[in-house]
Amino acid sequence: MLAKLAFRNVKRSARDYLVYFLTMTFVTALMFAFNTVIFSKDLQGRVSDVDMMQMLIILATVFVVIIIAWLINYMVRFMLGKRSREFGTYLLLGMRKKTIARLYMRENAALGMGAFFCGLVLGILLQQILLSILYGMLQETYHLQIVLDLRCLLMTASCYGGCYILALLRCSRKFRKMNIRELMYAGQQNEEIRESHEALKKWLFPASILLLFLLGYKLFFGETWSTGDILLFLVSLVFAIYLFYMGLSSWIVCYVRKKGSAVYKGEN
Repeated sequence: MLAKLAFRNVKRSARDYLVYFLTMTFVTALMFAFNTVIFSKDLQGRVSDVDMMQMLIILATVFVVIIIAWLINYMVRFMLGKRSREFGTYLLLGMRKKTIARLYMRENAALGMGAFFCGLVLGILLQQILLSILYGMLQETYHLQIVLDLRCLLMTASCYGGCYILALLRCSRKFRKMNIRELMYAGQQNEEIRESHEALKKWLFPASILLLFLLGYKLFFGETWSTGDILLFLVSLVFAIYLFYMGLSSWIVCYVRKKGSAVYKGEN
């Protein structure tokens, strides 16, 4: 009964779940691509300092996993807010909280498994892009080849499954503490947005574009790469992505404040 209800709810909420599904798919692909680099014996054989290379890749992977853990937790909480009124209605009809929590867990488990397998397919594409970039850094010619390593699959499944299960358990615990009134109005509560010095921070956006351009030039036209160069490149890339996010969000805020022409369409 619960399985049929969960499947029906997924079909009915397909429009909302599409963003959720695509996000989880990209999360899996990203983890799979980075984990491939860690276990690539061919790449390790072409690097003079293998231990340093593995350490750099592992640091990058840890950084990605931290972001992914936050993202999965956010998406699960977001969907709980979207479905809160429906769950409140179930409580009014006499369903027990434990039953509704199991229903929500089954829905997300089905979506998570589907997104994981789709993400592996997309991960093969990202794998080729990432390996071609790393081979380019080493001034080596890369020939397209699909690398499927059991350890890579197990590590990807462990990281993804661990983050996913922890996020679901946290949301389930939060759901059990909410009453009917809180569930009925949870979807209407907006997230708190803090704004400060947006006029200054918007200049981070063109600065990040310039930094990404310089990194791209170094990547495709750099002649030699030392261990220090690779470490500096990774740190600069993370820094540039952070500046891009901060600058873009501040630019959008300033644009909306000034009531730019793209804010309105007709009478909307």
